[in-house]
Amino acid sequence: MKSYKGHPKGISSPILAEVSYNKSFFNRYGKIYVSQEASSCPMGFSGLITGNGLSKECSKPTVVLDKNIINEISEGTFVTLNQDGTVSVVWDYKSSSNTIFPTPACDCRCVMCPQPPTYDDGTSFNFAMKLLDRLDPSKVTKICVTGGEPTLLGDKFIELMKKIKRRFDHAFVMLLTNGKNFSNYALAKEYAAIGLSNSITCFSLHSDLEELNDYIAGSKGSFHKTVQGLYNFARLSQKVEIRHVICKDNSLRLEEFAHFVHRNFPFAFHVAFMGMEFVGHALDNFNDLWIDIFKRRKHINRAVSTLHRANVSVSVYNIPLCLLDPNTWPFARQSISDWKNSYLHECIGCKQQSNCCGFFTTSYDKVSPNIKKIL
Repeated sequence: MKSYKGHPKGISSPILAEVSYNKSFFNRYGKIYVSQEASSCPMGFSGLITGNGLSKECSKPTVVLDKNIINEISEGTFVTLNQDGTVSVVWDYKSSSNTIFPTPACDCRCVMCPQPPTYDDGTSFNFAMKLLDRLDPSKVTKICVTGGEPTLLGDKFIELMKKIKRRFDHAFVMLLTNGKNFSNYALAKEYAAIGLSNSITCFSLHSDLEELNDYIAGSKGSFHKTVQGLYNFARLSQKVEIRHVICKDNSLRLEEFAHFVHRNFPFAFHVAFMGMEFVGHALDNFNDLWIDIFKRRKHINRAVSTLHRANVSVSVYNIPLCLLDPNTWPFARQSISDWKNSYLHECIGCKQQSNCCGFFTTSYDKVSPNIKKIL
């Protein structure tokens, strides 16, 4: 989610709390007071976000933010205050793109990963469980569990998903995973037994070729484990989506991949072909990964058509309409998270902008030279 960089004071470890602009004496526990002008933190609050500069009067953990951005943080939003002065939004009830992030660790090293894995000290899981306890179920309609790789947590992963079942069984639950650990049938069975009422598990699969898949995943043996995980989920009648991120190395085999999916995973509920976000490893490996998607529009259309004719639900994520064959437009989705989604100057006057996914704000300088308004 969105982050803001400010100046910290007195923050020895990350603090998770709910934003409040109200100084009412009651109901301050677990909340951070936010004020443009405050120089001290009222008693009972966990911390302070202010635009008034650092003050000796404030003994609470404090972050000073630019006054122009403080009002972007809504009442009731959950944020973390971090030691480096970063204020990170972890849940915004007004957003449709909230996530639960239980671990930054992963057992893959995907060459295009936008959020490279890091060491897990347990903080992310503790915050995820605390957040699930604090959220108002009546305001939650969708939960996306991501990472890192959530299944690496083992029993803690199951504990987290059971909590979601208990508190948010009315919500749509999406789990993003590389699927490797679900090759362990015992784990797959334990997850299925939770019985989430409305959920889908999204498996990443990078190629129909074992060697190419494992190269992109950065982990030998990933292909076989992910495929076994998919079959375990089919055996357990679990709804699955297969996600395929398009890069230079797999972009010429999109139609072959579509045939592979249709023949081997006819149980797949949905298949998504995805454009890249050029941050993290994707930016580090830009020269090896970059392909002008416009030059692969026919390949994408043939892949989508292959699955559509086979009665497999298919979509295209993160690729603007002007880079796609018009025959593919009905399958293109507005898929980019709302907090990092925008449009370019070239989009002004485009008649299809309201139907187009737009661009990642993180990747503005890494776009096709073929971007143009559709008239």
